[in-house]
Amino acid sequence: MSNAEHPHPMNIVHEHDDASQVPPITELSEQESWELLKQARFARLATRDGDEIDITPLNIVTDGEKIFFRSAKGTKVLHLQLNPNVTIEIDRAAGSQAHSVVVRGTAEMITDTDRIAYVEELGLRPWLETEKIEFVEITPTRITGRAFRLGH
Repeated sequence: MSNAEHPHPMNIVHEHDDASQVPPITELSEQESWELLKQARFARLATRDGDEIDITPLNIVTDGEKIFFRSAKGTKVLHLQLNPNVTIEIDRAAGSQAHSVVVRGTAEMITDTDRIAYVEELGLRPWLETEKIEFVEITPTRITGRAFRLGH
């Protein structure tokens, strides 16, 4: 029986499908992952508070070596100060492809005015007009990315 008669219940194309010889999941190089990060303006930040992990949406920008975001004072900033180990994740889907990039790294509050000006020049802008006076820099320690061929 063909896949057309009995499609996979999760709408995943099987390896033997002839639509494309591209595997359904491929690992991205670090360079390919950075290219996706450079295009991203939205990410999710995972921080740890004791035994709890919090996930927060945020606006990001990168210079190709570090990732930057702004924050209001509050829980997120407190978590970063108590434990600077973080994970950032971006994803996007377009047409028949999706991509996901995960960055593990360390966060540091930016207090130097020249460094803040540098980050502002990169075009870091929050979506909401709220007071976000804290600038944060993520130094990656590990970057992994995957591309997914979506089934139809």
